[in-house]
Amino acid sequence: MVNDDNENKDYIINLRVSRKTYDKIKSKAKENRETISNLLRKVIDDSSEIISDLSCDVFGDGKKFNDIISYHKVFLAQDVDCSKCNQKISSGESVTVGETKTNKKYYFCLNCKA
Repeated sequence: MVNDDNENKDYIINLRVSRKTYDKIKSKAKENRETISNLLRKVIDDSSEIISDLSCDVFGDGKKFNDIISYHKVFLAQDVDCSKCNQKISSGESVTVGETKTNKKYYFCLNCKA
């Protein structure tokens, strides 16, 4: 029988931040009447859920774009077509770019991004 005690085990993450960032975090934790650790734990948990949800909402279930490893905001220098809906996107517009390990890029218009 496999012992899955690691499933309930907590881990420690050490993180270096600037004094200004630390002071902001400390102030927000005090304002919320919670520890810095609890505040950061909530922020990390909420952020990972939000990013996952947004990714699914924006890009669907990800099967077509499952090779994307990062997203970037850019202003286009040339016209391109949206990789999701094929709408023409004009140069100068702000778009989201999905980039793969092989440097393939997918461009997403504002409608497909939101």
